[in-house]
Amino acid sequence: MKLKKLLFATMLMTAFATTLSAQQYNSSLGLRLGYDSGVTLKHFLAPASASEFILAVSPNYFQLTGLYEYHQPIPGAPGLDWYIGLGAHIGGIYKERDKHENAFLLGADLIGGVEYIFPTVPFNVSLDWKPSFNFNNDYNDYWFSGFALSLRYTFK
Repeated sequence: MKLKKLLFATMLMTAFATTLSAQQYNSSLGLRLGYDSGVTLKHFLAPASASEFILAVSPNYFQLTGLYEYHQPIPGAPGLDWYIGLGAHIGGIYKERDKHENAFLLGADLIGGVEYIFPTVPFNVSLDWKPSFNFNNDYNDYWFSGFALSLRYTFK
């Protein structure tokens, strides 16, 4: 029993110690380029957890995505974090503009990626994969093409 308590306490302290070094800024705002291109806003709720909102707009498409992300530093790589998360989206799309055929989008999203925080300038860059699934229609052609690069200005 003592061994279990010691193991649990060690794991808890290790997780707490790595969590404290995960966050290097409070909020960031920038552009997401790739699938779901648009504006991205990320805000840390705790040292290792963040919320991210992505507003993607084009002439035939709009979507608002909200994500919860878990961040951790990559050991031996200062300024480089990995993250995973999940969330949901809502929006609309014109499938065939000439026929006035459109679709309401409502679904779930996953995200996973890496983020580099520049040490001397207030910017970060991230590369991620964000597959998503629509619940209310069959418009799911972006499951395998959800890669994007984001560049954000960071606020301390």
